[in-house]
Amino acid sequence: MIKTTIIMGVAAILLAVLSFIRGGWEQLLKGLVLSGEMLLQVTPLLLLAFATAGLISVVISKDTVSRWLGREAGWKGLLLGALAGALVPGGPYVFFPLAATFLVSGAEIGTVIAFVTAKNLWTVSRIPMEVALIGPEITLIRYVITFIFPFVLGLVANFLFSGYTEKIRSGIRELQKSQEAKS
Repeated sequence: MIKTTIIMGVAAILLAVLSFIRGGWEQLLKGLVLSGEMLLQVTPLLLLAFATAGLISVVISKDTVSRWLGREAGWKGLLLGALAGALVPGGPYVFFPLAATFLVSGAEIGTVIAFVTAKNLWTVSRIPMEVALIGPEITLIRYVITFIFPFVLGLVANFLFSGYTEKIRSGIRELQKSQEAKS
């Protein structure tokens, strides 16, 4: 987390300098005002997403998550993960905290990959806009073509990375503890 913060800090400083060089104080302030507006728009969603992820981890037992989404769930876990990904509304601020919660609570790595992949490929709430903008035929073709990907990627992740699942869980737990310590 510290590395990511440093990288983002350096990127922000470089962009601020570039903005100042290109347009002076006016351009720099315009960029800062835009970033403040985005922060105000995203903050409620972030708070709700993290609250949802935290509450899920308290309400749903690790045994239940492990039984339905863990290694012993097999292909049913991949199916449930993909279905959840398709149905969960919101963007990355919503589904990545949920994915982390599922993983820490006992879901298998492949199930989480199926969840994230389906979220990006199958989002049900996007269908009306997609149909309106590109038509029902192309939308249907896109869904048919991408149907298998969450399952295939989940299986591949289980095959290649299941040995790393506990290490990843530990990393997420450490990240969560460091965030709690800062609060």
